[in-house]
Amino acid sequence: MALFCTDTFFDAYRDRIEKIAPDLEVIALRPGEEVPDADIERITIAFFSNDAWPDRAAPFFKVALSTTNLQWFHSMSAGVDSPVFSMFLERGARLTTSSGASAPPIAGTVMLYLLALSRDLPGWLRAQAAHQWSPEPFYELDGQRLVVVGYGPIGQEVVRLATAFRMDPVVVRRSARGDEPCPVRPLSELADAVSDADAVVVALPLAPETRGLFSADVIAAMPSSAVFVNVGRGELVDQAALTDALASGRLAGAGLDVFDPEPLDADDALWDLPNVIISPHNSGSSNGTTNRVAEIFLDNLGRFVRDEPLRNEVFGG
Repeated sequence: MALFCTDTFFDAYRDRIEKIAPDLEVIALRPGEEVPDADIERITIAFFSNDAWPDRAAPFFKVALSTTNLQWFHSMSAGVDSPVFSMFLERGARLTTSSGASAPPIAGTVMLYLLALSRDLPGWLRAQAAHQWSPEPFYELDGQRLVVVGYGPIGQEVVRLATAFRMDPVVVRRSARGDEPCPVRPLSELADAVSDADAVVVALPLAPETRGLFSADVIAAMPSSAVFVNVGRGELVDQAALTDALASGRLAGAGLDVFDPEPLDADDALWDLPNVIISPHNSGSSNGTTNRVAEIFLDNLGRFVRDEPLRNEVFGG
């Protein structure tokens, strides 16, 4: 077996790798160096780690897609909706993700958005920059109706934190499992579910059935006092309709980490809206996420060596 990974990941985890798989050969991606064809032919495992994104993604995937003996590809991301991941499945390789690794910081970012929007933090910052003393009242999160759309690891962590802030969460997912700590509505009732929301958080993965889920009609169903947060995928939302609702005051505000397309165009109207907080799709880019991704991969490496089921495996449709 031969593992393809970045030199930085291997240098940091060499001892762990050698302990888990003493006979594993490691072929490292090094800055400015080409991976020889003979090495590419030997690669059976590939780990796309956080340090490879974004600057080293292109050379990494160039090598990974050139392999002919790849058996397993592990991604640092939770979402694998990019067509490149389907190519590995089509070639017969197993695909696993790091689902759950970024849930804590992303959920923390969601609460940051909600707190900041409830207090008009953008307004405070504008006043500070202008040296203006402009005290204004704000509303508390306590008792606010929070609709969380999607109940994977991120949605679960958002509900946990929101409950600690004494918010009133409701989950929208395909169907209830019975173990949720709050009321559940099916996706088919999304428009009705958001109609009395104080805040809506989107934490869904992108799939054919979820693309464009937040249509103009669904956005219009939200109260004008509501705020909207998206940490799922930009393609889940009709971005033009969302922008119009925010610009016209039909929505109170938004915290957005994902967009369609990405990166967000420099002249996009969202940048200049006073009620919008924008982050560059990095709500989960913490040191803790990097460590948790590595631990998921190393756990799966042991499982792979022992021929045990892998965590977070994605199966082709």
